[in-house]
Amino acid sequence: MTLVSRRNYGAEMQAGAAILRFALPRATPWQRLTGTGFARFQAGDLIGVLPQGSPMPRLYSLASGRRDGFVEIVVRKHPGGLASGQLTALEPGDTVRAFLRRNPGFHAGRGLTPLILIGAGTGIGPLAGFIRGNARHRPVHLFFGMRHADSDFFYGEEMPGWQAEGRLTRLVTAVSRGARRSYVQDALRADAAQVARLICDGARVMVCGGRDMATGVSDALAEILAPAGLTPAVLKAEGRYVEDVY
Repeated sequence: MTLVSRRNYGAEMQAGAAILRFALPRATPWQRLTGTGFARFQAGDLIGVLPQGSPMPRLYSLASGRRDGFVEIVVRKHPGGLASGQLTALEPGDTVRAFLRRNPGFHAGRGLTPLILIGAGTGIGPLAGFIRGNARHRPVHLFFGMRHADSDFFYGEEMPGWQAEGRLTRLVTAVSRGARRSYVQDALRADAAQVARLICDGARVMVCGGRDMATGVSDALAEILAPAGLTPAVLKAEGRYVEDVY
């Protein structure tokens, strides 16, 4: 894949990250016929990158679908991270070899059931892809946690436009290293009444990000849903609570 553009975040905080956009790989006639390779993919699917010096691929959630006309991921550079270091060093025109892995358990689906999207940091990637692809104006409520509002607000430039277009119903942010420290689970608790109402009315919850964040979100939702006799485990069994955590 060839990198066509990058947007940098967090460099001044010694936490470099970037939204990397690659040109759409050309599919062979066989791939187009069978829907394999990059002939067909959705936000929430995964791309695997095999970094130099390692036999193990690293997987990244896609922030785009085939209809967007590009492949996009959000990557934070980790200290000593081979894949993240190599990816965040790419400049437009550079190339990287990657493969596609389907992730059907983390697709937004085509229904109009409201979505509660919850993520922190680079976990915003697939959630942004779901919002961008929401042409049918499905109700979407996004809870997004970041470190610093001035340097880690991934897709902050697009959010107002997505709201104006009806792709995003509501945005709630939490800043963990600001004057008033708040995490995404705190934002859920602060909005407990509406979160509980949405879920009791059938909303689907999708969580993406680090394991600690996902655990905190599950604990918060357990508290919020207890008066209604619901639990995250029940929602998971019903397919109304899905996670993509790392």
